[in-house]
Amino acid sequence: MDSRPVVLFDWGETLMWVPGMIHDPDRHLECVGRMFESHVVPHIGEARAQLPLDRFIEHYHAACRTQIAASKLSQREHTFDDRFAMALELAGLEPLSERAHLRGMSDALGREVIQGARLLDDAAQVIETLARSYRLGVVSNYPHGPVVAASLERFGLRKHFQTIVVSSDTGWMKPHAECYQPALAALPAPAGKTLMVGDDLRNDVKGAKALGLYTAWIAPNATTVDPDVDIHLKSLSELPAHCERLFA
Repeated sequence: MDSRPVVLFDWGETLMWVPGMIHDPDRHLECVGRMFESHVVPHIGEARAQLPLDRFIEHYHAACRTQIAASKLSQREHTFDDRFAMALELAGLEPLSERAHLRGMSDALGREVIQGARLLDDAAQVIETLARSYRLGVVSNYPHGPVVAASLERFGLRKHFQTIVVSSDTGWMKPHAECYQPALAALPAPAGKTLMVGDDLRNDVKGAKALGLYTAWIAPNATTVDPDVDIHLKSLSELPAHCERLFA
């Protein structure tokens, strides 16, 4: 059995930047527009006159606002499929809301998002360094699970992670324990041998600390540090040295 310590990472805004509705809505909606042309227009025929792109974007944006707010309140994750089903309902196009068609739209949007993704500074070097000594995993909030693994694959980093857990697959968002548990089960470790790294104080620090994990918070501009933060990182590049001391 592999007894090396475990380092779990958040994904968005920790390792990777992607055009999302929270951090970069304009670019995300550009991705939605390209998906609309390839996966909605061919199915709506004459209805396109009643549903131009700008109108569909309005419906999608409204669906996002509603479902992101509900997910934040309940900690139950929604999916791209859910967003598109609501947007099509608002547009009066429920016949297009078949599961297979929704998944095709979601996968198409996912591909657009992946193409717009970029690694954050130092992520590749840090992951490659840590993979020599530790078992690595990802625990991420995101509404379409395939995007997380595929984006890491695009930059050659997927091979370093022994497990990738995404909220859209578990049905629960961080900080809920049910989002963390699959990763902890896949990478079991003795007490004091698991570290969670992320940029979100509530999701990545509070959620992990409640489960007894060590926590590393990436917050370059923070002037005060919450007591649940074990390691305060100004930059991800500082992480390997901290891991060496923590797990010595």
